[in-house]
Amino acid sequence: MQPSVIRLFLADDRPVVLEGWKRILAQCPDIRVVGDVTTREELIAKVRAVAGDMLLLDMSVAGPGTFELLRQLKQERPGMRVLVLSVDGQDPHAPQMLGTGAAGYLPREHSPAELVAAIRKVARGAEYVSLTLARKFVLQQRAVTERPGYETLSHREYQVLCMFSSGRAFSEIAAELGLSRKTVSTYRSRILYKLRLTTNAAIIRYAVEHRLRL
Repeated sequence: MQPSVIRLFLADDRPVVLEGWKRILAQCPDIRVVGDVTTREELIAKVRAVAGDMLLLDMSVAGPGTFELLRQLKQERPGMRVLVLSVDGQDPHAPQMLGTGAAGYLPREHSPAELVAAIRKVARGAEYVSLTLARKFVLQQRAVTERPGYETLSHREYQVLCMFSSGRAFSEIAAELGLSRKTVSTYRSRILYKLRLTTNAAIIRYAVEHRLRL
């Protein structure tokens, strides 16, 4: 059920954008901005200190660790809804964000009316994606059903899958690929999502059954 007044956090690394959002939302009596930040660190601190119903999160603040940030926010504020904004609304990992903790996904090139409508819809407990992205989801799902799941993995994800299934530890994979353990963990999460798996053992079994190797 949508709260009578939606308490909203704003997160974007561009102060001018934050001001623009606040001017638009100031015209909405059912939406109240309770905080705005420009960095990831400020966001975590603000969410811990101030009660809010929703977060409007630009990808520029989330950075490469978007999935980890979404999980952390969900842990800090389980009931807070998150609406993610991206450059063009074509991020290939958007479906994963919706499955990880985001409740909506909107391209930056949105109208003020679409922004307000998305906020209200997400606050009601529904999910929101733009029409363009919704069509892309359908096409992606259709493609997935027509080819093996491992063919949907990126080159790096495939590398991590094969190395992980051979029994190598996260630290070993990270060192060999020149990545951090955190990044390797992110790739593992994407592999689990794309292949519809849930455990490390399932990853190993999948690789063996499909005879996958580098």
